Amino acid sequence: LVGTQILAKGHDFPRLTLVAVLNADAALLAADYRAPERLFAQLHQVSGRAGRDNLPGEVLVQTRYPTHPLYRALAANDYASFAATQLAERTNAGFPPAVAEAVIRAEARTIGPALEFLRAALALAPEAAGVTLYDPVAMSLARLAEWERAHVLVQSRSRRALQAFLTTWIGALHQVRPPAGVRWHVDVDPIEF
Repeated sequence: LVGTQILAKGHDFPRLTLVAVLNADAALLAADYRAPERLFAQLHQVSGRAGRDNLPGEVLVQTRYPTHPLYRALAANDYASFAATQLAERTNAGFPPAVAEAVIRAEARTIGPALEFLRAALALAPEAAGVTLYDPVAMSLARLAEWERAHVLVQSRSRRALQAFLTTWIGALHQVRPPAGVRWHVDVDPIEF
C-alpha cells in the first residue's frame, strides 16, 4: 500500500506487517509549536497499522535526526518522557499551557481591509495588566477560499485576566462597524495560526 497520512487513521489492513514513513522531519522544523506533538501522535498511530492478528510488525521512519528526543521516545514507546520534554519546552518559550492565548481574526477579499480592521481593533483595546497584544499579521495560510486572513495574538499568564480583557474588548468591537466586506471572529485557545 502506498498512501498519505489518511492511512494512519484507524484503518485495519489485514496481513500488513511493514509501515514506512517518508520525510517525517518536516514536522520537527515547522513553525507551529504543536507540530512535534502531532507528529508523535501520528507516528504512534501509524505504527499500530503494522503487525496485527499476531503477525510481527515493523515500522521504518526516514529521518535526518535519528537521535532526536521525539524519535527516541517513540522507539521506546515512552510518551511520558516525550510529554514532559514538550511541556518544559513550551514553558520555557512562553507557549500554552504556560500562557493562555486568544486571537482575533479578520478576513476580506484582500488583506488590506482585514489589517485595517485589526489595527482599529487594537486602538480600542482596554488597558489590562498582564495581557500582551501583538501587531496584526497575515496568517500562515493567508489566503483560503478566496479570502485573505490576518490576526492579532493576545496572551496572558492568567486565564482570568485574559477572559476579563476579552469580554471588555469584544464588547467594544461589537460597537464598531467593520469596513465593508470584512468578517471577524475571536478564537480562544487557537489550534492554528
